[in-house]
Amino acid sequence: MRQFLLNIELAPLEKFSVKGKDFKYLAQVLRLSQGSTFEGRLPSGGLCTLKVLLRTKSEIILQRAGDTSGENAEQALQNFSGSTVEGGMSAALVAQNEAACILPDGTCSGYGAPIWLVQCMPKASKLDDIVRQCTEIGVEKIFLIASDRSAVEAKNSSSLKIERWNRIIKEARQQSASPVATVLYAPAEIKEVLKTLKDCLEQRRAENGVDAEGKPALLVMTEAPLHRKGLHGLLKSKPSPVVVAVGSEGGISPNELEMLTEFGFEPLHFSTNILRSETAAVYGVSAVQSIMTEFSLWQCKE
Repeated sequence: MRQFLLNIELAPLEKFSVKGKDFKYLAQVLRLSQGSTFEGRLPSGGLCTLKVLLRTKSEIILQRAGDTSGENAEQALQNFSGSTVEGGMSAALVAQNEAACILPDGTCSGYGAPIWLVQCMPKASKLDDIVRQCTEIGVEKIFLIASDRSAVEAKNSSSLKIERWNRIIKEARQQSASPVATVLYAPAEIKEVLKTLKDCLEQRRAENGVDAEGKPALLVMTEAPLHRKGLHGLLKSKPSPVVVAVGSEGGISPNELEMLTEFGFEPLHFSTNILRSETAAVYGVSAVQSIMTEFSLWQCKE
């Protein structure tokens, strides 16, 4: 675990109790003992250092260190007595990434540009992988479409499945130290998803201001080369956010593709082998992120 996600804001030196599933994770998986220290992520997005003050059979008492926010988190880990959970890359070092997109409230929305995924629902096991890996990459929002070609069992998503996906997001963020608070939207028909997407884009525009740099880029991955413009050309205006739409098994239906293009999505085709739905999602958002994080290093030739 690279960071522990807190569900409450903690003041410096404040104590709190961990029970239930989080206790089992800290006690049985990580095997934390009294005196162990590790990094925590506050709901506001900031990092803090946590220390195990007491461990019983069903409860762990943690305390936040005194000076543990932002760029001082790594130093606080060294100064706060006790052993850290593990070595290697820490959440504090990840947070210093110069490519991180920081919102006005101080939270991180992605690297190079915020990336939103619009995913036509594949089988549940495949969607588990998509949610986990896209969270690790730093996708900010995941919209799920109960599409024409989604399997029946995929469309019938209960609250238990949504709870499971949110748990996967939490576990993936803790393991990857992602500072991006990935949000998953409940599955819906394409018309409803596009309405939600429109609302999110308008809300972002209102929060960042009308004259904010970077307009959104809307891309839909297609098996056929429907457009000659490459990914660099589609991203040359340095858009923010970048929305990537991916089909389920069998791709996106002609009717849904028409609705997406009418909304403003541009076709994106990669000259690769035929990709499975779960591979296409990770491939697409990774390609976008690589280009956006290295935006200053490349030039798009007309």
